[in-house]
Amino acid sequence: MNDIAVSPIGDWFLKIAKGYSDFPAIINEVSNVTYERLAFGVEVFVQRFSDLGVDQDAIVALNSNDIQTTVSTLLATAIIGCQLVSTSEALAKQGLLKPTHFFRTFEAKGKAGIDFIEIDNNWFPSEGIHNRRPMQLSQLKLDVPWLWLNTSGTTGKPKFFCLTQRMAADRTKAIEEDFPLASSTCAMLFNNMSRPFFARALGALLHAGAIVDSDDPEIWYRHGVGSVFCSPGQFELWSRKYQPKHIFARVEVSGAKLEDELAVQLSKNFYNILDVYGASETNKSFANLIEIGPQGQIIRSGKPLDSIVEINNDEGELCSEGEKGIVRVRNGYLVEGYLKAEKSTHENFRDGWFYPGDIAFWGANGELVICGRTDEIISFGGVKIDANLIDLIIKSVPGVVDAISIKSPKKGRLEVCAFVVYDNAVDTTQVNFKIRDAYESRTGFPCFLGPIHQTTKIPYSSEGRPLRAAFELLLRERIGGEDDVE
Repeated sequence: MNDIAVSPIGDWFLKIAKGYSDFPAIINEVSNVTYERLAFGVEVFVQRFSDLGVDQDAIVALNSNDIQTTVSTLLATAIIGCQLVSTSEALAKQGLLKPTHFFRTFEAKGKAGIDFIEIDNNWFPSEGIHNRRPMQLSQLKLDVPWLWLNTSGTTGKPKFFCLTQRMAADRTKAIEEDFPLASSTCAMLFNNMSRPFFARALGALLHAGAIVDSDDPEIWYRHGVGSVFCSPGQFELWSRKYQPKHIFARVEVSGAKLEDELAVQLSKNFYNILDVYGASETNKSFANLIEIGPQGQIIRSGKPLDSIVEINNDEGELCSEGEKGIVRVRNGYLVEGYLKAEKSTHENFRDGWFYPGDIAFWGANGELVICGRTDEIISFGGVKIDANLIDLIIKSVPGVVDAISIKSPKKGRLEVCAFVVYDNAVDTTQVNFKIRDAYESRTGFPCFLGPIHQTTKIPYSSEGRPLRAAFELLLRERIGGEDDVE
């Protein structure tokens, strides 16, 4: 129901800012931004945007490395009731979402042919904070688009979807345990224009918490950081950069599989480790608590959150402990689908569930163990083959730089197709003979190795997974119109 109300995000923030005006909201190396000053800055942004024609029909695109600018824009657009999206390569590549206004700070790159408006120091006046007028909240529909987000997309083309303010508020309430009211100080290694940052920034600021704008552990310690949020890859880079002298209370990792070796490294820097499973489409869905056993072994135990997470077998039945199956997730703030992407929406969103494309099983301690992706499994007559194994066999052949394998999209073909990146100095015909010999001698698969296609590059996701769907789409386009395409 598209009921009319004031901005739930804006109203929530302004109440927090009024009640905790002297509390720090953003802490950096030189100063603290209190909630009173942040609220004043948000009001200035609202006025600036309005003067530039930003209204409830506008789509604002922002590119900035400055956390205060990001946060001020996030909250100002919520108060105005317009839409917000990050200016990025994904936005340009997707091509369907058309911003009406482009903004950036001085250090952020613009794009040729786009008229960016620069957010400079004049947007952060030092005068007038104690004499400002009361903020006027917009009346708006709660279930219209507000915050546009994107995933990398399994075909290499990003998928965009949107959160309404109602959904964003519900998601923020769901993570309030991470941000005890007026007593949390956190740091993030996520990019300040990313979905993980937006979600946790709202969690902190709508619960009177403080965000420390630094990746330096000495600054974290000085300001009492209790929680750190990052991906496994970001932590790995951070641990190469710093040798922390202190151990911090808590870290939450998300966005990719946390390997045991990295979990051990985390235990040297944090007392409590939470490995979170979720997606932009679902919010946080499940978590594994990680401990180090007496012999140095990794012990994971499941921690259900506010979502329903199931693992189903091919017959749609719930999997028992240790049985691999397909993951699906449901909660009260699941997005409905992707922008103008009917096919992918049908594949990922069915009957009120989101299917992220993961294969997993339940461990002995109720932990969720992700062990692969659905597009990594090639099925022939009930026999399942791991495409990663085929990739490894092909890549082991001298003269092959990289390779990826997929099931033939033609009906009835017990056939695997391969795309190969060759060393420039080789005879590709001779290398293909060696590839076929290796495949036949090292596998007992009930399928043939069919066409071997040359390619210049294998695209990978941000988690390091090859994008098989991109090559499946390419093959389907090549044989489009044939009757035997599945």
